[in-house]
Amino acid sequence: MFETLYAKIGPAGTVIAVLSFLSLYFFMASAIYLAVVPIGFRKFLAALKKDQPAVTEEGAQKNPISQVLWTALEHKTPRTELQGEVSYLFQRNLGGTYVSLTILRLISVISPLLGLLGTVLGITKVFREMSLQAAVDNAALAGGIWEALITTIMGLTVAIPTLVFYYLLRLRTRSLMIETIEAARDLMK
Repeated sequence: MFETLYAKIGPAGTVIAVLSFLSLYFFMASAIYLAVVPIGFRKFLAALKKDQPAVTEEGAQKNPISQVLWTALEHKTPRTELQGEVSYLFQRNLGGTYVSLTILRLISVISPLLGLLGTVLGITKVFREMSLQAAVDNAALAGGIWEALITTIMGLTVAIPTLVFYYLLRLRTRSLMIETIEAARDLMK
């Protein structure tokens, strides 16, 4: 089965197929993570605003965004430097999410290039078949042209949604960062 698929889509198409699964995995893992983490942060923030005695550093360490807020407040970061401090702390505490964003961006850039590589390999296969045969076999030509076209389609089909995934997660991360900055400013009053 794998040999048949490999014969149809070629090496570039195989890599693109693997990248499609990686893209989906990193998007789903990060999307779920960025949906769950704010719940704990908002509970921590509500407890912090009520001045409950149960709010401690250990409680903040259970949630990466809560830890960002706790560290910014503990350092007594000046309001003018708060945005930079929170941005730094976000990258430090949510490092896995930033790695996922980088991988998604990389996949969105590499996929069309791999599609182009598959196109070149497919066209090369067509010309090689033409040069080896006195009478051109239409089936051999069609196979090479198929590989050329399918990898281009696959590359774009992976790149476009992956780029959308990247920007959706980036927007979500930035909105959580803004929420954290606003919470820190409110608590500093």
